[in-house]
Amino acid sequence: MKKRLGVIFSALILSVMTACGGGDTENSNAAENGSVNLIAATQLNSDSAFATGFEKFKEVIESETDGDVTVEIHTDGALGGNEDELVQNLESGSVDLVVASPGFMTQAVQDVDFFALPYLFESRDHWKKVVDGEVGETIFNRIEENTSFKMLGYWSAGVRNYYGFKPVEKPEDLKGVKVRVQNSPVVQDTWKAFGAQPANVAWNEMYQALQNKVIDAAENDFTNIYQASHYELADYISETEHDFTTRLFFTADRVYDQLNDEQKAAFDKAAKEATKAALEADDKLAEESLKAMEEQGVKVNEVDKQPFIDATEQIRKDAVKKLGMEDLYQKVQELK
Repeated sequence: MKKRLGVIFSALILSVMTACGGGDTENSNAAENGSVNLIAATQLNSDSAFATGFEKFKEVIESETDGDVTVEIHTDGALGGNEDELVQNLESGSVDLVVASPGFMTQAVQDVDFFALPYLFESRDHWKKVVDGEVGETIFNRIEENTSFKMLGYWSAGVRNYYGFKPVEKPEDLKGVKVRVQNSPVVQDTWKAFGAQPANVAWNEMYQALQNKVIDAAENDFTNIYQASHYELADYISETEHDFTTRLFFTADRVYDQLNDEQKAAFDKAAKEATKAALEADDKLAEESLKAMEEQGVKVNEVDKQPFIDATEQIRKDAVKKLGMEDLYQKVQELK
């Protein structure tokens, strides 16, 4: 099946590049002597788990190829302050390796919104069984069949919780609260079910949005809340644990196809080791970040999750039916 580009503006970007003489992007990073320089980019900072994963990828592939393949790592949103920008830059050829949430791929492959279902996973171990097994492989295959992307691994961004100017204990506490959420239909429907008002704010604009009370709250994992200093403004964290997060580590076909067989083998090994390093860093950073925030006076409260699970039951049912993924959903349940 011929792959089609799935991210909005792709056709426009490619047509502009061609008109400007930049259409030969597949070998744009390859020098005549066979060397390749790859650009890895994240909107997160250099201490993030994503950066740790990229560093491991760089270490392994440069060692395995004796420096024929090199990697430049750009953090802090230098090449895109939000995930949608990074994905667009990957397609245009200015970035080669990214990590993004599934929501940014739903325009091409609706199936990936499956991972955004609230309370789909009950633990990190459960999540890992799913993504490392048949369900994870099936969704990766569907993405590759319908986009210009090559999937490299399932990463995570911790467990997402509510944080804001006041705590929450039950769904009713969220009525009318303006919460910054990800640009995913399922995610937005989830917070509407709680009575909240979902808002879209770019990650690199979040601190200012909280500071100016443009939003009342947000939802994220401990590490990102801490590293972005959001706890300085929104110092209540409620452990809703509504999302054991899935992130997609991927490149573009044009990047992988330019490599020779030995470089591809090194690339595959680097991707596997980068995934392991990123997941280990994610767990460690979450523990350290929570401890640091509590020491700074952040108030963290446990939440009875059952009312939140009940409030989103219909969302899971409707989404699974709409996506035609009843069989995969059943497999997820069986792995609990």
